[in-house]
Amino acid sequence: MYDASFTDRLTELARFVETTKSLEEGLDQLSTLVAHAMTCHHCSIMLVSRNEGEERPHLRVEAHCGRLTEEARQHTQPLGDGIAGRVASSGEPLLIQDLHHSPYAPLARRGESGTVDVISVPVILEDQVIGVINVDSPIGRERLDASDLRLASILALVVSKSVHIHRLQGLLKTHFMQLTLAREARRTGRMTHDPEKVARLMAHTLYDEMIDAGFARDHVLMVATEILSQVHDALSKT
Repeated sequence: MYDASFTDRLTELARFVETTKSLEEGLDQLSTLVAHAMTCHHCSIMLVSRNEGEERPHLRVEAHCGRLTEEARQHTQPLGDGIAGRVASSGEPLLIQDLHHSPYAPLARRGESGTVDVISVPVILEDQVIGVINVDSPIGRERLDASDLRLASILALVVSKSVHIHRLQGLLKTHFMQLTLAREARRTGRMTHDPEKVARLMAHTLYDEMIDAGFARDHVLMVATEILSQVHDALSKT
C-alpha cells in the first residue's frame, strides 16, 4: 500500500543528506528528521569512537530529539555494554517491548514508569557498525512493533549514507587528501573513509612524498614531531 506521508518523510531525509554542509552541525537536525519519520517523541544518534588507551571502542550520544539529561548526553557506553552497546556489538536491530518487564530491564537507563517500548538499530557502513539509533515514545499510538523496527532499519541506512557523504566531503577538501585516497584506490580498487585507516594512509603518503622529494629521514621525523607538538597544544586548549 502506497504511503504518501512516509515517502514525503523519506524525501525530506534524503534532501537533508544532499544539502547539509556539516555532519557535526547537522546531526541534531538529522535526529529530529528521524523522529519525525518514525512519528516518535524521542530519537538519539550515537556514534562509535575510540579514545587513546581504551581497550574497547565506545558509543556516545552525538545528537538527540526530545528530552535527554546532560548526564545521558555525556555518558559513554563501551561496545557490548547496555542496550545500545549490545546492538553495536552484535550489529543486529532490536525491538524491546515493555522494557521494564523484559530481560533488558537491568540495562535500562530510563527512569519513567509504565510501558516503554524501545527500538535500537545499528548504523552500518562498509560492513562496520559506526553508530546506533535509539527511538521510543511513539506519537498517536501506544506501542512500537515490528513494522517500526523495519522502518528504523531503513532510516539507519539514510543516516549511514549521510555520514558517508560528509566524511568523503571532508576528505576531498585538500589536494593532499585527494592524492592519498587516489593512491589507495589504485592499490586496492576501493576508497576508504574510515578515520583510522585514512590517518594511516596519510602518514604513509606523507612519508613517501617527502622521501621522493629528496628529504632525509631526519626531516620526516621533524615533521612528525611538529605534528605531535601541534596536537598537544590543541589538546591543552580544550
